[in-house]
Amino acid sequence: MRAVALACLCAVVLAGCTDERTGGAPYKPIPGNVPKGPDFKTTDDLASALDRAKIPCPVLGRSPSGDATRCGAQFGAGKSVELELHLDTPSHLGTAMSSRRNPPYQHTLVAAGNWYIRVMDPDFAARVAEALHAVVLKPLGETGAPDRPPYEDQLPEIPDNPSYKNLDALADKVDAAVGCTDRDDDDNDPALSWQFLNCTTGRGGQQHQDHCADLAIYDDARSRDEGLWSKITGGQTPKGLVAGSNWSVALCDEALVDDVVKQVGGVEVR
Repeated sequence: MRAVALACLCAVVLAGCTDERTGGAPYKPIPGNVPKGPDFKTTDDLASALDRAKIPCPVLGRSPSGDATRCGAQFGAGKSVELELHLDTPSHLGTAMSSRRNPPYQHTLVAAGNWYIRVMDPDFAARVAEALHAVVLKPLGETGAPDRPPYEDQLPEIPDNPSYKNLDALADKVDAAVGCTDRDDDDNDPALSWQFLNCTTGRGGQQHQDHCADLAIYDDARSRDEGLWSKITGGQTPKGLVAGSNWSVALCDEALVDDVVKQVGGVEVR
């Protein structure tokens, strides 16, 4: 038995550890410069730590289980930057961060302990890292020209019309198409380049979480495209996503996409 155990140990050392989430595929190690702590129990605790460090970060989105997934970090002078919040297990954390840093995503991350944050504006990553006693993990691989964002060749051509004046106008149109009740826009921050609203659709799958929609209005096309790219690559990809001139609708039931495109406008984003 001792010989067998020793052989198994040698195999692990030579072949690398395996990740239970990927059916035995080798997982990536956590970069050596990532501090061992602090750890957080929830992503809300992570957002609260930013607030204690004098970077208020009101929650902008939550998962179906209620965990915070995004917050808007406020750096003063009206500048607000979206952060994606992630906790992970020790065995999978390195793999998750490696996937985010490498092509095609090439995200800028801040990491320590059992968590990492995607910083949508990399210029502010160092300030987030300093506030949380963490490190910045820059993208890996060859990056494109600064004026060619990664989503430029990935998103469909989005029509200029129709546009919507505000969230209420968009929500009313969605309501007429698939339902949009129980509207909640309490967490909006006027400093952000977009505003969002969560509501309940009148139709959806058998599960209650299938009856949800996240609506957003953007200041300009760049903010829209960054928001769409965030939804696609942020780990909480909606089942259905429709976008138009200055807006987007993320749906928890892909069966509602066609009705939204027909009655609200825009195109499906895959």
